[in-house]
Amino acid sequence: MKSRSVPPRRERLYVLDEKNRPVEVFDRGEWSRWMSENELMFRRTLLEESGVTVTTRFRGVSEASTEEALLFVTRVAGLQARDNQSYAARTLVEAMELHERIVQKILRRLIER
Repeated sequence: MKSRSVPPRRERLYVLDEKNRPVEVFDRGEWSRWMSENELMFRRTLLEESGVTVTTRFRGVSEASTEEALLFVTRVAGLQARDNQSYAARTLVEAMELHERIVQKILRRLIER
């Protein structure tokens, strides 16, 4: 009998534990349920006068080919299209620090206008 080769996984799936630390899971159904039942956004900053929004959320997925899982993403939206960016982080702490640095940088730019 020939053994079938298992295709390599293209992505790795994660959920957060009770302390918001990523934990890898291997069941797509479990991951999907967890993602739909939990709050994924950790911070949203709306700078109303400029229309800029900065959000930081948990992605829950990383590429299998990468050694380091960048599971949190901070996105800037509302500036000119060329300024809209996404920034990845490994941990929630890193992501929240990044969020704050980005907000402060945008505020400085807006004040300089």
